[in-house]
Amino acid sequence: MSQRLHWVLLIAALAAAYATKSAHAQRNTLFGGGRIAPPAPTSQPAVRPANPVAARGLTGSPAIARLRAANGAGGQKPKPNEMLLVVSPIAVDAPEPEKIKVNDQVTIIVRESKTATSDSKLESKRDWQHEWALEEWIRLSGVVGLAPAQFQAGRPSVLFKYKNDWSGDGKYDRKDELTTRIQATVIDVKPNGVLTLEATKGIQIDEEGYTIRLVGECRSRDVTPQNTILSTQVAGLSVDVKHTGAVKDAAERGWLMKALDFLKPF
Repeated sequence: MSQRLHWVLLIAALAAAYATKSAHAQRNTLFGGGRIAPPAPTSQPAVRPANPVAARGLTGSPAIARLRAANGAGGQKPKPNEMLLVVSPIAVDAPEPEKIKVNDQVTIIVRESKTATSDSKLESKRDWQHEWALEEWIRLSGVVGLAPAQFQAGRPSVLFKYKNDWSGDGKYDRKDELTTRIQATVIDVKPNGVLTLEATKGIQIDEEGYTIRLVGECRSRDVTPQNTILSTQVAGLSVDVKHTGAVKDAAERGWLMKALDFLKPF
């Protein structure tokens, strides 16, 4: 009997200890005693000022400056989300922007096209007619001095007629496309980050060849991480293309035709 009572008391003690442990664990999580640390956030929380009411409406105040500095304003890179970089299989940290200096190389992707069509027609007609006739004249007379002249053969007259009919018809249709890649050199970096670019490219294939010269300006932030930029993002773009070879010579006008077009005698 005593041995059975001993086992009953042992089981009751173990049950009481388990119940006390469970109640303590619930009290810790629900009522704040021994609070369990929450998991790390999956996104960066916004950093707020200590006194948002005082900082509200104070543009340029130290509180606003500290808030902008804490949030990564003013060109500072925000802190990376370490938890997101560890958990996500595709998340990558943003690369540091490359600082472009003078004499660095930037690849310009040139994609320019131009289509021009012009059609004109002009007709001109001019008719002029001028007639002059001498009605009266004077003569010297030995008797009375000056006397009216007598036109024995009729009155002298002049008749001038001019007629001009001119018709002109012109048509212009041209389409140009230029697609290439050209390596440009940074010749100047302005204080606001604008880059001045200059590039020269020459290709010669047998007797045919061409030379491209390009100048312009672009923003440094428009340069991609692959160190390229589109020609449409270059301000003040100037592209000069000069061809050489038999094809160019065949399509070029002669010096006499150029002189006639310059003088336009007809």
